[in-house]
Amino acid sequence: MGVIWDLVLAGAVALTGSVIVCRAVIGSPILDAPDTTRKAHRAPTPTSGGLGVALGFALGLVALSSISVVWRHEISEHGALMSTIASAFAYAFLVLGFLDDAFPLGPRLKFLVFSALAVGAALAVGLVRALPLGAETIELAFPWALLGTALWVFTFVNCVNFMDGANGLAMGSVAIGLIALAAIAVNEGAISGAGMAACGAGALIGFLYWNFPDGRLFAGDSGALFAGAVACLASLVVIQLGALSPFVAPILFFPLLADALLTLAWRASRGRSLLDGHAEHLYQIAQRAGWGRRRIAVYYWLAMAFCGLIGFAVAQAPETPAAPIALGGLALTAMVISALVRRAAMKAGIAEI
Repeated sequence: MGVIWDLVLAGAVALTGSVIVCRAVIGSPILDAPDTTRKAHRAPTPTSGGLGVALGFALGLVALSSISVVWRHEISEHGALMSTIASAFAYAFLVLGFLDDAFPLGPRLKFLVFSALAVGAALAVGLVRALPLGAETIELAFPWALLGTALWVFTFVNCVNFMDGANGLAMGSVAIGLIALAAIAVNEGAISGAGMAACGAGALIGFLYWNFPDGRLFAGDSGALFAGAVACLASLVVIQLGALSPFVAPILFFPLLADALLTLAWRASRGRSLLDGHAEHLYQIAQRAGWGRRRIAVYYWLAMAFCGLIGFAVAQAPETPAAPIALGGLALTAMVISALVRRAAMKAGIAEI
């Protein structure tokens, strides 16, 4: 129980630091202008709240390492090194996002830097080399392990950025997923991953004080990329240290992944560019259908909490195929829901054919 209370304390420090720094960011000159039709806000709004999240996250980790005697005794040297490297790459994504907030980068340059960071993070934090399927395990050769792990980082961070278009939805969802990941990490003995997850969740909740529901501050690309990087890299730390099935991580963050990836698949099936801005995510369709931002965010949070419970449950049965079966079931359910919603939206004239 000592570790749990220390994680709660660290999360509270991260939350407090995030609230204070985000308030200072509100007075910055970096604004998100409503310059495209896909943006829901109508007035220039302070952005780069990710700076507050990042500093809150750092303060939480410092508090954890400085105050917690239990933490210092429980964490291994290897675990400390892994969490430090993972956090460093998360801050690299923060810098990329901040530069894009302040001085919009070209898509090709951003893609190249993004890809390099994903590959570097995969190599530095650790490759997923085994896919457990119950009694059988698929062992991946180095090239496939590198490709798969880097693709997880690249895809997840991008998905969080894609979904960051309604107050509280993406950042609150990531916070819920991180809480579930922290619980699993403690149970698996991956204490350093639990620390990253707890501090990340606390910092994001602190940001939500200013963002939800009125949108006084946006996370910006800096916040979305940082939050996504903390979540996916913390999951890699837990996979490496706790022998967690890699199928559990996408379960914990499934609503974000499903909406983003199924929307891209929808656009690809109709020959539309995957790089152009659009407003075809399910949450954006819900906005055009008259759903308020608060309602939309709460529905996604409930879905995240449900997936978190599923992820925690299947993580307790590592010798069974429960995790890949659960992930497959969620994927099938999401495809059916997406198809039904888009069909109804097209009939109502609020979605493109």
